[in-house]
Amino acid sequence: MLENSDTLLALAEIAATFTGFAALVSVIRPGTRKPGQVLHDLMRLKLVIASSVAGVAGALIPVGLAGYGLAADTVWRVSSALLLLVGYGIIIALVGSYRSAHAEVETDRMALGVVGSIELMEQASLIIVLLGLPIGHPPALYVTALIGNICQAGFVFVRFVGSTFRREPRSTPEA
Repeated sequence: MLENSDTLLALAEIAATFTGFAALVSVIRPGTRKPGQVLHDLMRLKLVIASSVAGVAGALIPVGLAGYGLAADTVWRVSSALLLLVGYGIIIALVGSYRSAHAEVETDRMALGVVGSIELMEQASLIIVLLGLPIGHPPALYVTALIGNICQAGFVFVRFVGSTFRREPRSTPEA
């Protein structure tokens, strides 16, 4: 079994928690929202859930592979490849959703910058492991990528909560 199993399982639990919180927020959000804002919040909700599910899967994949008695190096490389594929799938889906909603959704440039920077760190960590480059320790790089994933989900979750409960300015002054 892997020496990092406890860490991976703890990360899976943390990632899964964001999915539950995001679902809860989506249920209790205020009812009157502009259509573009509803679409933007829906895209953020999808991203939080997708990132969280990817984090759970990414944390559990190495534990499952290790159960087959594979060498640790193989476990980390295969896990990295699978997590990269899941991450690229989420990015492709997000870009597709954004393209279809571009006219109605205002780009959150700060979120793009933060999430994009974290994504680069995640991908670099996973690619180093996948290619077997002698930079760092594969389990540490893989866990770094998972922590980055959780940070992304957490950041998008905070933006989702903030936009969901933002009060719209009143169009007419009160008498």
